Amino acid sequence: MTITTEEAGMTAAVQLEDPGAAHPAYDFSRPAQLGRESTRQLEAAFESFARLWSSQLTAKIRLRTHLVLEGVELVSYQEYADTLPSTTAMVAGSFAGREEPCVVQFGLDSALLWVVQMMGGKGTSMPEGRTFTPIELALVRNLMEGTLDHLGASLGALLPGDPVFSAVHYNPQYMQVISGAAAVIVARYTMRLGDTESRATVMLPASAVVDRLAASGPESGAPHSADITAIQVRATPLELTLRLAPLTIGAGEVLDLSPGDLLRLPHPETTPYELVAGRTPIARATPGSRGSRLTCMITSIPEETP
Repeated sequence: MTITTEEAGMTAAVQLEDPGAAHPAYDFSRPAQLGRESTRQLEAAFESFARLWSSQLTAKIRLRTHLVLEGVELVSYQEYADTLPSTTAMVAGSFAGREEPCVVQFGLDSALLWVVQMMGGKGTSMPEGRTFTPIELALVRNLMEGTLDHLGASLGALLPGDPVFSAVHYNPQYMQVISGAAAVIVARYTMRLGDTESRATVMLPASAVVDRLAASGPESGAPHSADITAIQVRATPLELTLRLAPLTIGAGEVLDLSPGDLLRLPHPETTPYELVAGRTPIARATPGSRGSRLTCMITSIPEETP
């Protein structure tokens, strides 16, 4: 038999030499990603909120407003904060019995345009962004109390309660009410105010939403049992390899190999091959064929040892 590799035989699938290529290391410093169904459920809720918020702003500031949801993601708070301007409007909403707030974020220039419009002015362009005066803050608070009501109505049972206005923060890096490593769900919007365009986001603490999201999902009613686990394990695909006993040779001999060279294998002709899953031996088998397909016949299965 002529071979050019250390191990030879018939494989039911390509054996992975590097398990890490198929199963990359999990980064515990980053939160896990949302499932497809969970993402769709959140997108539907945030799109509902966009419609309610658009209608509220249009009615309150007398300027046609349109919001478009760009996407929903699960990131750490620090990653979220790094994407925001160093100075911006972050309206925090608190939940009864919880320390982590939700946040509705938008540009200070957008908010000042709202104030101009609510005071009867006519904003032809975005004002220069700055922190609010007491009167401006009162107007923005009144507006955002209604916005938080719309957020609670849109997300419903996904939230631990109705969010209540608590404060306005101007610097995302100095917002001390949530840890930088905490996982948060972020919805990003494009906001169009008349002829001007800006960005807005909504942040929810993942700890307050993920469990409720799972409980309200399409598979939430499926009971977990040992039988279901066994079925899932049995349906898990495994890659099988039928292999000979390995041959160990020197690196220099490998470099000198060329087509036509013969290598004497240490595997006896009458000994069955080893059937392995990954790198774990599971049986002994002899090779054969059926029609044009190669086969193997199980000859023995090693007994499990406790």
